[in-house]
Amino acid sequence: MIETIDCPFASEIKENVISWLTNEKFNSVTGEAYKTKEYTEIHIQEIKRLFDWIESHLSEISDKFAYNTNSLYNNEIRSSTKKFKIDSYWGLNYPLNSWIRPHNHFPHALSFTYYISAPQNSAPLILDHKEHFVKEGQLLVFPSYLMHWVPPAKVEGRTLLSGDIVYLSRF
Repeated sequence: MIETIDCPFASEIKENVISWLTNEKFNSVTGEAYKTKEYTEIHIQEIKRLFDWIESHLSEISDKFAYNTNSLYNNEIRSSTKKFKIDSYWGLNYPLNSWIRPHNHFPHALSFTYYISAPQNSAPLILDHKEHFVKEGQLLVFPSYLMHWVPPAKVEGRTLLSGDIVYLSRF
């Protein structure tokens, strides 16, 4: 299960998001990819715009994920409480030959990746053993419990924001 959406204003926010990330501290993680700290506050207007757009799609995306599942999420009582919020986020950059080991984001409800820069031949996101080739300005949303990883990068410059989303069932 994965939902992919192209951001209609990707080119308008790219420069300022890259500029902000350039000034942030990155640390090497397993696989030699570089990751910022996790943020819970929005630092620039372009990220606020992006996150407002992402959050505006989350109820519809979750409806698709829950279709034909007999989940309580589909119960009529919950129709007015389908609210989601980005809980935390971080930046990632992949130098040549860097990768990320298999992991998941449980116990969050959903996770996302938004590709600020994805040069041609960028490494795919492997999600539930399926390759998802990414492109610049693309948002991918998936259930947080799914295992995912990134194989070694064959080109430099794959840069993204990734994060976790909570389901606010009672608020």
